Amino acid sequence: MNSTPHPAPLLLAFRPEGKTCLTARVTADALGFRPEQVWNPSPSTEHRTAPWPLPKTLRIGIFGNADTNARFSPPPAAIVALGGGRRTALAVGAEPGWHLWNEVEFTADSGELRVRIDLEGHSRPEAVAPHLRLALTPGEPDEPLLDLLARSLRPLYPAAYRRPRRPAPAWWKHPSYCGWGDQVACSLWLEGVGPEPRAIAYNTQGLYERWIRRLDRAGLPFGTITIDCGWAPAGTLRPNPERWPDLKGFVRRQHEAGRKVLLWLAAWLWEGLPDSWCVFADGVKLVADPTHPGYRRFLRERVRELISPDGLDADGFKIDQLAYSPSERKPRGGPQFGRTRYYPPPHTPIRLAGPGWGCELLYRLQRDIYEAAKSVKPDCLITSSTVHPYFHDTLDMVRLHDMGAVAPDIFAAMGARAGLARAALPHKLVDADDWIHTDYRLWRRYTAGSGVLGVPSIFYAERFVADWQAEPATRPVPLSDLRAIAAAWRRPERL
Repeated sequence: MNSTPHPAPLLLAFRPEGKTCLTARVTADALGFRPEQVWNPSPSTEHRTAPWPLPKTLRIGIFGNADTNARFSPPPAAIVALGGGRRTALAVGAEPGWHLWNEVEFTADSGELRVRIDLEGHSRPEAVAPHLRLALTPGEPDEPLLDLLARSLRPLYPAAYRRPRRPAPAWWKHPSYCGWGDQVACSLWLEGVGPEPRAIAYNTQGLYERWIRRLDRAGLPFGTITIDCGWAPAGTLRPNPERWPDLKGFVRRQHEAGRKVLLWLAAWLWEGLPDSWCVFADGVKLVADPTHPGYRRFLRERVRELISPDGLDADGFKIDQLAYSPSERKPRGGPQFGRTRYYPPPHTPIRLAGPGWGCELLYRLQRDIYEAAKSVKPDCLITSSTVHPYFHDTLDMVRLHDMGAVAPDIFAAMGARAGLARAALPHKLVDADDWIHTDYRLWRRYTAGSGVLGVPSIFYAERFVADWQAEPATRPVPLSDLRAIAAAWRRPERL
């Protein structure tokens, strides 16, 4: 039985507005119904997934906010309008090289929907407009919102929806251990309550070996280890010799044990980089400049050396700290996690060594990392939270990212993120992540069962972060609980 084909989406043009913006307007008459609600595919800070009543403004892009804060950077620039039992998706698409914005603003009321893109003065709106489209895709009766989202994005980014020619390497699907939770718990246990970035100092070879021995003792069947923030300066990516006196030997021993090793990599942070390779705002050093030929060459060389069997022989990267794209409206930057801040809008425009702005800068940065790593080790694994179909050729696995605010229904909250990831990047694996804190039962239940959402992960081998503000700040993780998680991971219902 043949299914009825869906009509092609209606493609609307953007028009220049002033010297820095592009806009598109969709009236209720053009929609065919009066909007009553608007749905944001990216859950809120409080894990909201329900449509919002009107009037409502949603900002979706590289920078998170209370309404769009599922930790994806960026999610798709798309919403769904609902009213009178009908629904229509509005999705912004651009040709390669023309995603020159940091965020898209959707404003909806009962009369119309307005879409506004701020180019921040780095491109002429009249030059960009011909390369952008707003796609309107009517929904079918009772069509799930995520299905409608995927259907609206597919014509704009067809390459992201083509089935890959080769299956993913089997080891990509093995459960993983990431040491960040243990690093944070160790800092709280030994130093008392305090800021999370102190955990960087507890990224040491001895501690990682200790935590791995404990997981082995519990019989946990993990096949990948992620060495998180602190193994190296964020900019130069050279192992800290005091913390990791023999990182190459550590990697070799994990390989001998049948495991792979990923390294945390900050996308923008500049620790150890020369000023000439960085972006400044009014004399303040913000981030690395992904358009600078010298920095691009250096980054590619470092990535190849870290992945190459003749170098460190690592097996891939966890790309993190994505939301630092240069911005005229809210500049942000710094050398390392925990040492970043926002700055006032600059008095003089931010300058880069080469062309580009907004999502294109993050795309170029992540693509450089991806291509350099794959040129040396094609089966290496690159994880990221750039959950936008334009980024499909810059990552292998979508990381669901930190839980953030404690979610009473953790599987609904993280399941919404997994659903968005599969709608935008249907052929990518999903890393279920495990950075959950302060609710031990919630963590234990999620860690044991997260295989239903994607590749399961564990962040704690020894102590759990129980309280950020009062003692006792941590609690021990019994071996019996680790063994229960191990048993759950071996059940056949895991994806």
